[in-house]
Amino acid sequence: MSEHGPHVANAATAKDESVLTHGVTERTHASTPQAIALEELARDGFTVVRHALSPHQVAIAAAGMDRLYAEQVAEFGEENIALIRDKYIVRSMLAFDPFFLHDVACNPALLGIVRASLGEAISLSSQVGILSPPDDRLYQLAWHRELQYQHFTASRPIALQTLICIDRFSAESGGTFFLPGSHLHEPFPSDEYVRAHEYQINAEPGDAVVFNALAYHRAGLNRSGRIRRAINNLYTLPIIQQQINFSRMLDGKYREDPFLAGLLGYRWDVADSVIAWRRAHLPATKR
Repeated sequence: MSEHGPHVANAATAKDESVLTHGVTERTHASTPQAIALEELARDGFTVVRHALSPHQVAIAAAGMDRLYAEQVAEFGEENIALIRDKYIVRSMLAFDPFFLHDVACNPALLGIVRASLGEAISLSSQVGILSPPDDRLYQLAWHRELQYQHFTASRPIALQTLICIDRFSAESGGTFFLPGSHLHEPFPSDEYVRAHEYQINAEPGDAVVFNALAYHRAGLNRSGRIRRAINNLYTLPIIQQQINFSRMLDGKYREDPFLAGLLGYRWDVADSVIAWRRAHLPATKR
């Protein structure tokens, strides 16, 4: 499941051999794909999951992103989209097409890692599709954290992102760069450190990167001559407010589903009054 590159290429021992140690009395153990992914998340801040989407699902996602982007541009106006720096961004696809909820936001290979890391009380803060055209200098080329403007660390993850590759991510197509371990340090490092330690993802359509939202990352410049699509899902603890209110957009749909009611924000919505808050905490048969 998980193999983000440098540790595989530079491994001192073969995979079927034990790693030799001397004077080591404490260590972690990870034998399952999910456990390995969680260890990489903890130490490096990111991990790659191969084949999260099938080729058929990738084709549906690509067509759906293109269609929904065209509809959103027509609705808001191309000039206005550019004015607010939202060009080539598709927002909240799951509210318009259930594929992006069930197959993408609730993708079992990715959601299993998210739930193991954050727990069961999670909220989907945002879902964004990115259409990166060739040679276009989007603002995502700049280093940033997904929780922007924040210079703190947390002893446990408070937000994870899944970046699903719909097209190939490579040096040519501008695959995403990460700074390993940057989720563990409050300030952004020096230019010299960044140049020496940045790591670019190579991934095929259907692969995904799961990463800590406090890990610094940036997009690469797409020089492939073709569009590069990706889908970002930001999962957070409920203490972080949703970017867009999915529960209102969906108008009650999935409210009775025990898990989706939390993921989509129904359980965490701010109550309008004391009586509304109390009614929400009654058993469903008493409301």
